[in-house]
Amino acid sequence: MTTLLLAHNMMLRRGVLRQLRELSALAPVLSQTPEWLLEAAPADLPRGPIDFALLDCSGTDADPFRLLHALSTRLAPRRWLVMSETVDPVFTGHAAYLGASGCLAVPASPEQTRAAVALVRAGGQCFPRRGFVMPLSSPIGSGGSTARG
Repeated sequence: MTTLLLAHNMMLRRGVLRQLRELSALAPVLSQTPEWLLEAAPADLPRGPIDFALLDCSGTDADPFRLLHALSTRLAPRRWLVMSETVDPVFTGHAAYLGASGCLAVPASPEQTRAAVALVRAGGQCFPRRGFVMPLSSPIGSGGSTARG
């Protein structure tokens, strides 16, 4: 099964790629930018199931809600972790609603990132303590707003 890292931050990419390659010794580990999710042609998407994906929404101009939606619909990874500067209750709730196994606020220490990756890859979940709001409607195609519950 394939592992996918979607990030711009070079330090994050180096550290997480090393960890993912150690954890996935026999599986391919692919690295792309988050925008690739929105721009890649269907023929350029990985073949076969995605076991784990890490999506870093920080450092990109792309709408983080669109990135979440693209990851869940275009690739449907078995387990995935989202990193973002905007880990608010609505964003976190929408990520969980789409199937994310965790959200981590950026900046995060290398230790926090390694722990979150290991936890999610092992089948666990990690979300911010302050809880989250489950969206009543998708922000995709609705002008970017969500109903708050």
